[in-house]
Amino acid sequence: MDALSKSDPMLVVYTKMDGRLEEIGRTEVILNSLEPLWITKAMINYQFEIVQPLVFRIYDVDTKYHNTPLKTLNLAQQDFLGEAFCNLSEIVTKFNHSLTLNLRNGSGHALQGTVTVHAEETASSRMAVDMQFHCLNLDNKDTFSKSDPFLRVSRLSESAVAIPICKTEVIKNNLNPVWRPITLTSQQYSSKDDPLLVECFDFDASGNHELIGSLQTTIAQLENLYNSKAGANFYSHKGQKKVRFQLYDTIINKKLLHLTSRRNQSVFS
Repeated sequence: MDALSKSDPMLVVYTKMDGRLEEIGRTEVILNSLEPLWITKAMINYQFEIVQPLVFRIYDVDTKYHNTPLKTLNLAQQDFLGEAFCNLSEIVTKFNHSLTLNLRNGSGHALQGTVTVHAEETASSRMAVDMQFHCLNLDNKDTFSKSDPFLRVSRLSESAVAIPICKTEVIKNNLNPVWRPITLTSQQYSSKDDPLLVECFDFDASGNHELIGSLQTTIAQLENLYNSKAGANFYSHKGQKKVRFQLYDTIINKKLLHLTSRRNQSVFS
């Protein structure tokens, strides 16, 4: 929808209650992207015996509203990119809990775009992991300056789909970045032995971020790295060793939202 750049999409999730829409949640805004991967989750109680219609609407957020808190953002002032519909049961009953839907415009006509929704049952937990990453001797992807690196952490599902769960800030012009600490809850990483994908990108304002390297690991393996004060190597898509990074993490106990499961009802995000 933008003349000189790509759209800055945000997705809003609704459920239908008595014929009217009730907003469940909003994702973050992804700048300059036509294939956004949102991290923010929306929580909903799944009730087995009740039809629960969902509506997904995507908006291009105008640049002048980028610093506006998401909850106060006036959707009528944003460009509408399309919407999709399904029932929650359609997602939950899929073998991998993922469903791809075709986008439609406000008149119901089909658009070229699609949206893929992934659902997972949440578990009550009070455990979280604090981690701080830093890298040494990153590959320089820029010609007249240094790379502007950031990390994206994803959990790999049973079908090998990478589900983004966390992203660091961008550090400008730095091949030895130290990012601010991040916190991952067990609801995000599932278990200490479930596979995670850590990717390092060189940020580009156009949205075409260039992959510097990636690493498949687990929380348990990251703990071992911290305890041994060792680093691990990133790899390129061709399997070549790219960069060594040091990880520091600490297991902490943190009181999280306690989610309960009732009869015929589970909590999904």
